[in-house]
Amino acid sequence: MRWRYALGATLLLAVISFRIHGADSGNTDMRLYRWVDDHGVVHYADRIPPTQIDQGHTTLNREGVRTEVVPPAPTAEDIERAQALARQQVENARRAEEERVANQALLKRFRSLEDLILAREGRIAAVDAISQTTRDNIRLIQRRWRELHQQQASHKPTDPPLPATLSADIVRIEDQIRTAYTTIVTQEFQKVAIRAEFDQIQARYIALKSNTKPNVATLPLPAADVLARNMARCYGAETCQRDWERARAYLRALPDIREELNGSGLLMVMQQDDEEERLLTLVWIQQPTDAAVYLYLNLECKNRLTASQLCTNSAALTVRDGLRAALSDAN
Repeated sequence: MRWRYALGATLLLAVISFRIHGADSGNTDMRLYRWVDDHGVVHYADRIPPTQIDQGHTTLNREGVRTEVVPPAPTAEDIERAQALARQQVENARRAEEERVANQALLKRFRSLEDLILAREGRIAAVDAISQTTRDNIRLIQRRWRELHQQQASHKPTDPPLPATLSADIVRIEDQIRTAYTTIVTQEFQKVAIRAEFDQIQARYIALKSNTKPNVATLPLPAADVLARNMARCYGAETCQRDWERARAYLRALPDIREELNGSGLLMVMQQDDEEERLLTLVWIQQPTDAAVYLYLNLECKNRLTASQLCTNSAALTVRDGLRAALSDAN
């Protein structure tokens, strides 16, 4: 406690001296300043040394009562922190306003959760419509591919020569088939993205309706691999070639195969039982912008009595959906 007594005594002497000198000079507005130097020593005087101006000080009146506190001048680091804080506050305000406007627009766009679900299903249906057109085109191309292969396979040495363009036509059609299935896979990923987008929107909408804080960040995104159970993904030439051969073996081991067509990155097998005909097509899909290779297995059915294209054989559906599991079991 000695330092407190010493400091109090110093202040008392400074005030007494301040009063005496102030009275002698006749100046009733004189002020006393208190500051702490770089060594932590407290000073009292009627003037502040120039070197201490920016270090902060306290002003005392004639009675020694504090009348003003001047903080130290901000350093360059202080100014930078203050500017960064100001920028962050402006950014936070901008984001808050954007969120408010977006929330209002969301509530205005969908009057009920049913409206939101209908909008999602409408977006997906639009993609499905395009996919169906692509699939219809694939059927026509595949039919032509089969015709060319049958023409090539049935040719005998004694028959007239095959058209010179036959091999080139087969290669061109195979490329068209792979391109069309690439479009199908791309559209499936679009549907995944649509569902993910509307899952986020739905979480916000429910939170806004219940007047709680939206918590969309915790929602898991639907995995494309879960939705596309009939598709396997691989990386690297050696790994993908191994998986491709295993996928081919998986498909060729199916029972009741009555026809098989092989092409570059293509395998098509046809099954038939008492009720329906089934066409399974395995496709190697690789886009220049994507490092992955997708092995896609497509299933089409045709009821032999009703001509319905709805696949009813559960075993066939299991084969289509089991491609990835078959590849995993092989490893």
